[in-house]
Amino acid sequence: MNDKAKASREKTLLNGESFSYLFFEGSSSQNPIIFFHATGLNAATYSNLLTKIFEDFDGDRSIYAFDQRGHGLSEAEADHTKLKSWKQFSKEAVSFLNSLDHESVDLMGHSMGGIVASEVASQLKFKVKNLIMLEPVLYFAPKDVIKLKLKNFLKFDDLSASNKSSSAKQRRNNFASFEQAVEHFTGRAMFASWPEESIMNYLEGGLVKKEGSFFLSCDPAWEAKTFETVTFDTYRYLTKATCPVLIIRGDKETSTFTEEAKNALLKKDRILIEEHKGTHFLPIEDVELVSSRVFDFLHKD
Repeated sequence: MNDKAKASREKTLLNGESFSYLFFEGSSSQNPIIFFHATGLNAATYSNLLTKIFEDFDGDRSIYAFDQRGHGLSEAEADHTKLKSWKQFSKEAVSFLNSLDHESVDLMGHSMGGIVASEVASQLKFKVKNLIMLEPVLYFAPKDVIKLKLKNFLKFDDLSASNKSSSAKQRRNNFASFEQAVEHFTGRAMFASWPEESIMNYLEGGLVKKEGSFFLSCDPAWEAKTFETVTFDTYRYLTKATCPVLIIRGDKETSTFTEEAKNALLKKDRILIEEHKGTHFLPIEDVELVSSRVFDFLHKD
């Protein structure tokens, strides 16, 4: 963590396995914000955003940012051959929330983390007060889901998830130094629009040193399998969640949902969808914008 962040690194045991998370301790223990990261990333990647949100609430709201299995500094087993679906992440997110023992929480997540948060909200209706989804991945209309599942089963290569899986498999995973890793990722592929500080945060929370070299804690094989096991019918989680929902999406290079799915979601009074200038990495690219929208949405209470 850099000096700017106001978070401590904590560990928790879930079913006997060690998971890591960042904790911004607020002056109040009531109704904290729980954040879930995107595929391949980690809690520390979002240090700038989470710090800004913490400051917007004048340090009153506590924030927990959880490192999912196979990501960040969590040490739970991550054998990609055993990963079958995103339910693995949602199940552990529920366990994490239950371990914190708060009467109510606000949930927030980016990309896969948004889907995880929505599934948690659908299961813990009476605990979740608000749900914020930042560029939630692959929202499709119900009639599209069967076709997409069939394509995925047959391993068709035209799915965005397949393309992302191929890119993940090819990601470099061995560096002589932290500085070499920063230089490698700066300006490259999905990191092209990221501020250098965010790349450093990503690596500080996602590099582990072994035998004198630095490796990504999210192994490329695990990241690729996570993309391959994407949940297409994520709309059903929002049909079960009862809390207000804010969905923030970018206006380009986005991997959120079809226009048909967007129109279906907009029919629900409790769901607000906003589109802003940016890519799938909007919460990293424009911290000021996203933090202000998060604050306004949660501050209404």
